[in-house]
Amino acid sequence: MKADWTESYFDETYCELFLEPVDAERTRRQVMAVVRFCRLMPKARILDVGCGIGRHSLLLAQLGFDVTGVDSNEEYIARCTASAVEQGLSAHFVTADCRSMELGIQADAALSLWSSFGYYGDEGDREVLRRMGMHVRHGGLVLIDVENRDYIVRHFVAEEWYERNGWTVMEKRHFSPVEGTVSTRRVLLRDGLRREYRRVLRMYSASEMTTLVQSAGLHVSAYYGDFDGSRFGIDSRRMIVLAQR
Repeated sequence: MKADWTESYFDETYCELFLEPVDAERTRRQVMAVVRFCRLMPKARILDVGCGIGRHSLLLAQLGFDVTGVDSNEEYIARCTASAVEQGLSAHFVTADCRSMELGIQADAALSLWSSFGYYGDEGDREVLRRMGMHVRHGGLVLIDVENRDYIVRHFVAEEWYERNGWTVMEKRHFSPVEGTVSTRRVLLRDGLRREYRRVLRMYSASEMTTLVQSAGLHVSAYYGDFDGSRFGIDSRRMIVLAQR
């Protein structure tokens, strides 16, 4: 497996299976929660890091926010740009590595949504946070949305298979309590085609995340257990971290 698994993981098939099918109402609930958590004022400037095909970015722009979306996948960014132009939205999309991005903006809030964090190991993830902090104004916010490590450990599923969009999807996962990672091998089968993907995702505990955030020059303002604003705990499905520059 390549050192940077993200180079080949996020492709058209991933988009077809995991990005396009997301329910629009789910996206709306998440976006409205972000607006509420960050107390975003009308026309606030927002940076969406790891924006994918613009599920959150485009809706934020539709709501009147000034949005910049960043992703390392050129095809995803081209799709976002085309959608923004077609809808006449105030949204700008850039192909960039979030560990080295230099966009020349000072946003009111920088977002990393739907487990778009934890890809690069502790040092790489710290640099992502540092870069996000660099791109928000003093007093601005950084929001990170990931799965809750405690919940994953308590309800760990080592193997599963399911069908989606005509594909048979088989996944095998391994959790390393020492490294704090979940390694996933995913095999896809359809009409004689076979595709295989591997992913290594760093799963931070809340205390580890707090330390990482602080080492990136930010400080934690709040933790949430989901987009409904529930209190964060070991049984929370998600860990939403709100930090301030």
